[in-house]
Amino acid sequence: MERQDSKMVTPNSNIGFSLHLMDDLDAPFSARIQLTEKKLPALKPGEVLVKMLASPVNPSDLVYLMGKYGLPPIDGAYAGFEGCGRVIAANAGLYGKWLTGKRVAVSAAPGRDGVWAKYAISKASYCLPVRKEINDQQAATIIVNPCTSVCLIERAKTLGAKAVVINAAASQVGKGAIRYANMLGMKTIATVRSAANVEVLKKLGANQVLLTTADTFKEQLKQASKALHATVLLDAVADVDTPTTMSCMPNGSTAIVYGRLTETQHPMGGQFSVSDVIFRNQKIEGFWLATHIGKSTPWQVLSLSRKVQKLMAQGIFHTDIYGQFNAEQFPLALAHYAAHKSDGKVILAFD
Repeated sequence: MERQDSKMVTPNSNIGFSLHLMDDLDAPFSARIQLTEKKLPALKPGEVLVKMLASPVNPSDLVYLMGKYGLPPIDGAYAGFEGCGRVIAANAGLYGKWLTGKRVAVSAAPGRDGVWAKYAISKASYCLPVRKEINDQQAATIIVNPCTSVCLIERAKTLGAKAVVINAAASQVGKGAIRYANMLGMKTIATVRSAANVEVLKKLGANQVLLTTADTFKEQLKQASKALHATVLLDAVADVDTPTTMSCMPNGSTAIVYGRLTETQHPMGGQFSVSDVIFRNQKIEGFWLATHIGKSTPWQVLSLSRKVQKLMAQGIFHTDIYGQFNAEQFPLALAHYAAHKSDGKVILAFD
């Protein structure tokens, strides 16, 4: 059954992958989601209905499925933080009318169902119209990773950094940060755990690529940080990696912590060296894109979106895609991504 709105026909029901919250920390990610059918609620003021075309899996999604993300987990709510779709209905004034029919990058509204579904309801302000040159898979990844890469490098620039250290640099954020830093003339020191990623990041343009498992890693990092004047760490790992890396960087350096890829299950997941903070004037700050966008004006958000999309259309930004999967294939693909993130994004697309 479908209901008739004033301008178009919209569905009554939805299907998607909802969170199955579990206490078992060792449970596989494929067991943390359930394919669920729900009735679609009426749109509240300021909301739009989006027919989803593609939705990626990000590290933040995995942390959320484990109940450890900054947003409280909602058992039974659809998961998925971002995607690409077409607006098919709106209750959001003139802007909503303008968005209707357009293909958009969409971010999930906090406290509501996410976008791993056939349809998603979100705020009109969380939708960014997408350039026609960008395909659905790339458009689905515009918000979380490329926008974060740009914001991190621009923050490093305001801190006066001539070079940055990027850990977990084979991630999509890490690769984007390397590309954008190159554009701005900023040097990069990339650190990775896998030797297979060393040449990949060198070809991408990283000035130094260091293997964290090497016996000489800390000495190499000290020398590289001193030579390139690297005073900002873009930290996606947290835990002991933060103080270990910062101990090799110059006095007065700043760590910008934007993720927690560490495998520790400690609820806080972060550490820092009190001695370095006191005696070496080192600083630690956090970055969360949702907070950054929430504090920005609509024009600043639109400007950031246009910048990122222009770079994607030019091929400067590009998200690696492992594959696109339907609802039946998705749970196993999710498990693959959890174990092999550097292979590229897993994309969900309902038939």
